Amino acid sequence: MTKKFMYEIKDFIRSRNVIYCFLSSLFFGLLSYLYFFTNNLNNYDNISVTPVGYGTGTSSGRWFLGEFGDWIGELWGNYNIPIFNGILTILILAVTSCIIVEIFKIKNKWLCILIGGITVVFPPIASAMFFSYTVGYYALAIFFVVLGNFLVKECKILGFIFGSLLFSFSLGTYQAYYPLCASVFILILIKMCIDSKTTWKEIIVTGFKFLFSLALGYILYKLFLKYYLYIDNIQLGSYKGIDQMGKIDVYSLPAKIKEIFNSMLQLTFDDYMSISATKIIQHSFLGLYIITFITLILLTIKNILNKESILKFILLLMFIVLLFISINFVVVMVPNGYIYTIMQMGFVCIFYLVIILIDNLDKINLSTNKLVILDKFKLNKVLLVSTIVIVLTSTLNYAWQTNGNYRLLYYNNRQLENYYQTLYTRIKSTEGYKQDMNIYFVGSDINDKTFSNFKWENTPFKYGGNGSPLNTYSRHSTIENYLGYSFAKIENDSEEYKKYQNDIEQMDKYPNDGSIKILDNNIFIRFE
Repeated sequence: MTKKFMYEIKDFIRSRNVIYCFLSSLFFGLLSYLYFFTNNLNNYDNISVTPVGYGTGTSSGRWFLGEFGDWIGELWGNYNIPIFNGILTILILAVTSCIIVEIFKIKNKWLCILIGGITVVFPPIASAMFFSYTVGYYALAIFFVVLGNFLVKECKILGFIFGSLLFSFSLGTYQAYYPLCASVFILILIKMCIDSKTTWKEIIVTGFKFLFSLALGYILYKLFLKYYLYIDNIQLGSYKGIDQMGKIDVYSLPAKIKEIFNSMLQLTFDDYMSISATKIIQHSFLGLYIITFITLILLTIKNILNKESILKFILLLMFIVLLFISINFVVVMVPNGYIYTIMQMGFVCIFYLVIILIDNLDKINLSTNKLVILDKFKLNKVLLVSTIVIVLTSTLNYAWQTNGNYRLLYYNNRQLENYYQTLYTRIKSTEGYKQDMNIYFVGSDINDKTFSNFKWENTPFKYGGNGSPLNTYSRHSTIENYLGYSFAKIENDSEEYKKYQNDIEQMDKYPNDGSIKILDNNIFIRFE
């Protein structure tokens, strides 16, 4: 058993298609993220976890992130170093893409190249890069999903157990990848439906096996989470609806399913979650849907002519419908939470679906399947070339969008840095200022009509998570990291505010004259 497994690993590593896929991920990964790696870019979250940290763990339901992150912190360190974390992410996703190639036995080298490319450049990955302090862990969560799928599919009892355990690890790192897990499972079932060697009974048995592994993974996740919440003596937070995850409202389910199918259609004519931000991507999704439809018809005709089970055809249609639901099932998982680009990795399965179908169609000799008329037009080759062109174009456009996003963030950072530099110049220019004075920021929001950093806001490629706003919780970290200054923030109920309340309330609000005032040995700056 061990020798056989080692031989399979060696064959996997030496496979040309696997090598093509791996190198494709490296190339497109660097094309997309090299600008980010070589510039000091920070969104509202990233700057607050600089220089060290991995994000929020168990209190956000991410128990594995907390435990594994602490272990990595002790062993290696959790420093927010974009080029290191980013390249590690690309490598993890490259290996993940290769496993996908192996799961679906993709034979065409160009399709293997496309899987490596589209996986690493897909907008949710580019969005995750904004959070460079934790992006490596998120990539690991995706790896757990795909490896778990492979183990459950290829192995028996041990594969089922370890695969389910990996699903719980993935959920414990980032819950939004659970729909990706279900979608890959359904893709496996779709491939089985178009494979003439499988029976409908095998498909149904495999489907229940997958369903049970998903359920077991979720149960294990909840058990681990309750355990770590208990031993750490903390409660699950409400940030972005995390405490409501999994609490499905049956009455709202039809509306959510309708929303999911609307999102699938919206991809073809409008932006949805920054996944279809440009016209070329919208046209690409439309093209992918058309190719999927034609390919399914051809595969169905082939099955009918070969007198295969009609039940397999019914199962195929059912799994296609279920696939579209599972792809965006996050809207059901978090009914009242905030959903954005990073949470939509399941949509990459639309590209996987077309690649799987075309790879299987490309293996069919139409002239020997009573489809001579279609063979004369080389329809399978036309569909193959069309798929390659569409997916490659999408991959390049996503890489282009990604670089646009990072350039936007670069200017956002510079504007914010210059604004705070001006603020501290005014503070130091206040008559009577001394360097040993305490600096107090009163209030939170700055309402400055002269400051407009929205020049890039109307670009068609802004991903979720891309932003460095003036009014955000990470102001303290921004000023400390960029300028090296410190301050204390006070509210209406603080002792300092109550002590100087009358004087503070007579002050104007920044940036107006009279918004900065020295009281005793303290300097106050009043915001909204």
